[in-house]
Amino acid sequence: MKTFLSIIFIFIVGVVLYSLILRGIYSNPQGSSIKNNLDQATKPFELSPERGRYILTMSLAENRSFALSRQLADAADPDVGYHEGRFYIFFPPGVSVLALPFYNLGKNYNLSQVGSFFTIAIFAILNLILIFKIARDIFKLPFSISLISSIIFGFASTSWSYAITLYQHHVTTFAILSIFYSAYLFKKAKKWNWIFAGYTWLVYGMALFLDYPNLFLLAPAMLYFLVNSFYYSVKSQEITVGLKIQILITSIFFIGSILLHGYYNQINFGSWKKVSGSLAGIKRVKEQEKLKNLNKDKALAEISGKKDVTGFFKEEDLPRGFAILLFSTDRGLFLYAPIFILALLGIYSIRNKITPELGTLLGLVGVNLFLYASWGDPWGGWAYGPRYLIPSMAILSIFIGIWLNSAKHKLISRVTTFILFAYSCFIALLGALTTNQVPPKVEADFLKMKYNFLLNWDYFMDGKSGSFIFNEFASKHMSLQQYFVMIYIPLILIVFILLFIVPLFGNRKQKANF
Repeated sequence: MKTFLSIIFIFIVGVVLYSLILRGIYSNPQGSSIKNNLDQATKPFELSPERGRYILTMSLAENRSFALSRQLADAADPDVGYHEGRFYIFFPPGVSVLALPFYNLGKNYNLSQVGSFFTIAIFAILNLILIFKIARDIFKLPFSISLISSIIFGFASTSWSYAITLYQHHVTTFAILSIFYSAYLFKKAKKWNWIFAGYTWLVYGMALFLDYPNLFLLAPAMLYFLVNSFYYSVKSQEITVGLKIQILITSIFFIGSILLHGYYNQINFGSWKKVSGSLAGIKRVKEQEKLKNLNKDKALAEISGKKDVTGFFKEEDLPRGFAILLFSTDRGLFLYAPIFILALLGIYSIRNKITPELGTLLGLVGVNLFLYASWGDPWGGWAYGPRYLIPSMAILSIFIGIWLNSAKHKLISRVTTFILFAYSCFIALLGALTTNQVPPKVEADFLKMKYNFLLNWDYFMDGKSGSFIFNEFASKHMSLQQYFVMIYIPLILIVFILLFIVPLFGNRKQKANF
C-alpha cells in the first residue's frame, strides 16, 4: 500500500509541477509563424532541437511525410539535411513520432504545440517513478529516501528544463532506467521472465529511433541483462552453465527493430546504413556551390562523403570535455546542481560492496560521461546546464539516497542535503521558468552576453517566462517572482518533511541490501 501511495504522490507532484512550467502558447503554430517569431528566447521554439522535432511532428500530421516541405525546412533551419531534392531534420524521428498523438489531441483545442511538448513531461514523470522503484525495490532504501531521490532528479537538476520541451533526453533516460529495471526483474522472475526479456530487447532496438548514441548509452544495462541470462548449477562436483532460452527467442524484437531502422533509412536516404545525421546540411551545399562553382549534385556528394556522425567523437577531447561537463562556469554539473556532490559520497560509501546492480549503474554513468566528454560539442550548443548528462543525473540521484541511508551522522547529512537541495532547486526552477537559450562562455564573451544562470536571472527579473500557464493565466494575477515562490516553497517543504518529519514516525532502521 505504501508503494502505491508513494507512486500516486510522485505522479501528482510530477503532473502539477511540470504542467505549471510547461512551455507553450495557445495556438496551432504553422511553419510560417515560427521563424523570427516563436524562435526567440523564452518562446517555445527558441532552439533548433525542439523546433526541428516539432516541425517533423507537424509534417507527419499534416503531410504524412518524413520529408519536409520547403517552408517547414526553412523553419527548422539550421538542423536540416538534404537528399535527392528532399529535406529532412538531422534528428532521428522517434521523439517526433511519440509526440504525434498528443499533437493531434492538442490540435482539437488549439494546443498542438502544448500537447506535443507534454509528451516529454509524461516520460519525465515515468522517470520519477522508475527512480523510486529502483531505489526501493533493488537497493531497499526507505520510502522517504526513495522519494527524495526521485524529487532530486525531477526538481533539483537541470533535467527540469528539458522535461517541458521537445528534447530526447528524458525519453533516453526512460529507456535506460526501464531496461535496467526490466533486466533486474528478468533476473528475479521465474515464470514470466520472457516478458521482461522481450521488453528489454525491444526498447534497446527502438532506442536508435530516439538518438543514435543510445546504442552506447544503453550498453551497460544490456550487458547486465546478458549476464543475467546465464545460470549455473552444481551437482556432484560438476558445474553446469546454461543460457536462458528466453533471451534468444525474444531477441527477435531487437532484430525486428534494427531491420525497421534500416528500412526507414533505405526508403528515405537511399541506404540502410545512412542515417539522417550524416546528410549534407543544405547551407553547406549552397556554400560549396558558390565557392567551387560546382553543380548541386557534385557539391552534395562531396559533403556527404566527408560527413560521418562518429567523427564528432574524439578521445583527445576527453580532458576538456570532463572539465566542461562537471566543473565549468557555463555548463558544470556541480555549479548548476551541487547536490550531486553527495552522489560522489554515495559512490565512495559502496566502494567495497559493489554488486552487479551497482556496477551497472556506475557503468551507465561512466559511458554517458565518457561519450559526451569526447563529443565535439560537450556544451550541447546553447543550453541550460549539462543537458547531455541528464541520464546520469537520474542515476546519481539514487546514489544520493544511498549516501543518505548509510551516513553515520544523520542530522548533519540531512541538513547538508536540505541546504544543497534548496540551492539546486532554485537554479533548476530559474532555468525552467525562463529559457534554455544560454550560450557557452566562448560564444557569450564574443557576443558580450552573460552566460549560465546569470542570464536567466535577467529574464526572471524582467518577468519573461516560457511557461504556458503563467503567460496565459497566472500573469494576470501575479508577477513571475511570486509565481516562482508559489512553486518553490511547497517543494522545499515537501523535502523538509521527507528529511526531518517522516523519519520521526518510522524509527525502524532499514538498511540497504549491499
